[in-house]
Amino acid sequence: MCSLVAATLILPALAYAQNNQGDDQGDGRPGIKPGIPNGTYVSHITGLVPAIPPATGLAPIGAIVRLTYFPNAIMSGGITSGVASFSVGGTVLTGVPIAGTFTVNGDGSVTEIDTQTSGPGLTLHFILYPTPDANTIAILETDTGTIASGVETRGR
Repeated sequence: MCSLVAATLILPALAYAQNNQGDDQGDGRPGIKPGIPNGTYVSHITGLVPAIPPATGLAPIGAIVRLTYFPNAIMSGGITSGVASFSVGGTVLTGVPIAGTFTVNGDGSVTEIDTQTSGPGLTLHFILYPTPDANTIAILETDTGTIASGVETRGR
């Protein structure tokens, strides 16, 4: 019985010790585990956004996005480029090009600003929380009146 309890307590710690999740980034900032977006990601975002005029109130949104992050070694961030398709309150738009910028913040989060370069032409603001390896990123849109979030995953 004691062996079973010891194995239950020790094995997860050993597994973690072999699983380098980027806990120590070696950047001198204890507790900060930045993941820098780099490459092409696919995301799915859902929530509520201000309705398309002349409608008022909030409308449901479902969006899919393919976005490529191009980090810039000179600045703490880089640029983005991609395409989105979405449904807002049942109105569907596809193939909307997007371009923007992103900045890696001191707390490990990422601030992103993207502009739709055709279609509605909206500029959208996001806060991202990447995993330490940056393969998965949680997304929250921060524009006033918007309640939308999702997850993006880097392709291999």
